[in-house]
Amino acid sequence: MKKKIYRIPYLGFYTRAYVIGDLTKRTPLIILHGGPGGCVERYEPLEELAKLGIPLIFYDQLGCGYSRVPKGNENFWTFETYLNELENVILFFNLKTFNILGHSWGGMLALQWVTTRQHNGLDKLILFSTLPSTKIWNDEHLLMIKDYPENVQKVLKNNDVNSNDYKLGIKRFYAEHVSKKSDKKYLFKTKRFPKTNQEIYRKMWGDSELFGTGTLKNYDVISDLKNINIPTLIISGKFDESTIKMNQLMNHEIKNSKWLLLEKSHHIGYAEEPQLVINEISKFLRE
Repeated sequence: MKKKIYRIPYLGFYTRAYVIGDLTKRTPLIILHGGPGGCVERYEPLEELAKLGIPLIFYDQLGCGYSRVPKGNENFWTFETYLNELENVILFFNLKTFNILGHSWGGMLALQWVTTRQHNGLDKLILFSTLPSTKIWNDEHLLMIKDYPENVQKVLKNNDVNSNDYKLGIKRFYAEHVSKKSDKKYLFKTKRFPKTNQEIYRKMWGDSELFGTGTLKNYDVISDLKNINIPTLIISGKFDESTIKMNQLMNHEIKNSKWLLLEKSHHIGYAEEPQLVINEISKFLRE
């Protein structure tokens, strides 16, 4: 389906967005990409939802993907910037009702927004391979590397990024829990995407997916989950770095929620089991 491109003024720069479908006919779904520092173009498999009549809003967060900002603007890379940007996108499209899907960091952004801001108009929420607290993420990952060689565990825990053992450990962790790049079933039509903005990623998250050590290290919405009363679909992969414990906790605390565990997926289930994901999201949004 045809994409319509928008450049939304924000903080002296632009948020680059694209829309598929008619935003006036049905409640649209806003996609919040991962990272921080990633790009929304990597969520290409979710475009199939538009064929089922669900209007979609994809946007690259400020400094990410095609929403380019020159280096040296590190003061922008805060939760406040991205919470305000989400509200600016909603205002730009004059949305009265909408749904949100947040993947990984995008799920953190969605949870922070829902638990700290007025979210009038939000109809349904989809939390995809995300986390309710950086501490539980770090603690779970310590357990996930406990069978690694002791020398590898040591450099990973010490964040010794220049060590060869560190690089080997990270490579193993990514292959086991993030994605298998050699897997030919990933249904990306576009083969190349904008690179992750490492300035944003390192400042806000850290040096790797393994441990959150940046400005998001104190992120924690666990105590606020019980106050979320919006219908919520939680999705994660069986081999995901967003572990079963994290998703069980969110499912237990968010009253009106249900959880889909993807039996074959790691951290990018939307690309590993796309048809199941599309079907379940469509069903949830139509209920």
